[in-house]
Amino acid sequence: MISQVSIKPFDINQGLISNNEYYVYRLVDPRTLQTFYVGKGKGSRVFDHVRDVKNLISKDEDLTSLKGQQIAEILGSGKQVISIIHRRGLTERQAFEVEAALIDAYPGLTNIQSGHDCDRGAISVEDLYDTLNIVEYDEPDEPYIIIKITPASIAANGSLYEATRKSWYASLKNAKRYKYVLSVIYGVVREVYQVKENGWSQLPTGRIVFEGEPATGEIASLKGKKIPAKYRQKGAANPFMYKK
Repeated sequence: MISQVSIKPFDINQGLISNNEYYVYRLVDPRTLQTFYVGKGKGSRVFDHVRDVKNLISKDEDLTSLKGQQIAEILGSGKQVISIIHRRGLTERQAFEVEAALIDAYPGLTNIQSGHDCDRGAISVEDLYDTLNIVEYDEPDEPYIIIKITPASIAANGSLYEATRKSWYASLKNAKRYKYVLSVIYGVVREVYQVKENGWSQLPTGRIVFEGEPATGEIASLKGKKIPAKYRQKGAANPFMYKK
């Protein structure tokens, strides 16, 4: 049985957190006390998710994200989302690190994307040892996009393909220039997808997706090899990357 807890309302205006400093937070379902979302931000960011959902509900608009749907269910039950501030007084870089670590630590989140620098995220010693012995591929002539995912995102989306193809905040115009996508886990190419003709599209949320299939030919030989160091270095944090 889940014990009841008393949560003191958090008011950003009380000066507990400066508008100029980053913090990392968790959103918790009061019905189960389970964390369902991890994020970072400044100012009132921690409250924006609930405000956005209330705004959509008032306009009778669809809630397209799992996070939004869960918040709506919580509000519909007459309860309020619990907001937990994990770390505050952070730089943006520090906030990215803490956020990524928490995303690794809480499986089953409604986060669409993995945390930044997911190449350095949670991994078993056995898998880490295996990746150390994998060679890098030589850059092919074909332009491509690297999408970094995690085993948790595969479990959440049902397959490697579904976890890779959706949903990313990126320029649809730029993405349409690329017909190959490398699906990468822990810095290793797990699959190379060839995007179908007119296969890139944009969702109502603004995120982009692609339709594709496993590639054939020379570029398919990248599968099972490590992406070059320039894509794995500490500063290469974005999970959606264009060939350099």
